[in-house]
Amino acid sequence: MISGRLTMRAVVERNIEAATDPYGHPLPPDFQPHGTFRCFAWSNQSRELVESEKTAMVEDMRAMFALGTDITENDEITAITDRAGTVIIPGRLRVEGKPQRKHTHLEVALKRIA
Repeated sequence: MISGRLTMRAVVERNIEAATDPYGHPLPPDFQPHGTFRCFAWSNQSRELVESEKTAMVEDMRAMFALGTDITENDEITAITDRAGTVIIPGRLRVEGKPQRKHTHLEVALKRIA
């Protein structure tokens, strides 16, 4: 089933700071290791965004996880590796929105954090 497709590993961190300062503003996030989960990540498309004199590449990335994986919106992935631990997709990626439950897996949209 889906378990044969989950050939990558996502190193996930979660923000454990949920308090506010005396003025009611949220405190800066404090991301702590949450776990390493089996996954498969891919890029749907990438496009060039041109705005006046600035140019940026925008990439639509997604990942799937096994059902029951403890991953939520706003979790951050520090790296995606293969089974041997070699980094395949470096950098920080944020889970955008709630994970979508499919018939055999969870699917998440990812946003690269600069």
